[in-house]
Amino acid sequence: MKIFETPNLGLLKKSLDVYTAQHEAIAKNIANADNPDYKRVNTDFSQVLKTNMSGKLKVDNPRHIGNPKPVESKADEKSKDTQVDITREMASLAENQIRFEFASKVLSINYRMLNTSITGQER
Repeated sequence: MKIFETPNLGLLKKSLDVYTAQHEAIAKNIANADNPDYKRVNTDFSQVLKTNMSGKLKVDNPRHIGNPKPVESKADEKSKDTQVDITREMASLAENQIRFEFASKVLSINYRMLNTSITGQER
């Protein structure tokens, strides 16, 4: 197995792509909030991540946490609305940013650990 193609790293990379696409959709909604003819773009990409996550987490120790249960976002409860609610969009943007930063930080830590194991030196 190649060390840079582990399932967890692949999932983290895909999650960053999803969060980037979600950010772009939310930004488009915010930019067109004053346009009465604009139809809100749905920004719920969680199904993409659920599909990619299914069955990839290994639980081989009784102290491990099992597969996470999906978390429903309060910001996306009314995601089927066609009108843009700027407050809801800003909340979705903040939530998405937190998720992106978390995934980015975890990916960075993984690469740093790989670098340390390859070079034998910590930065």
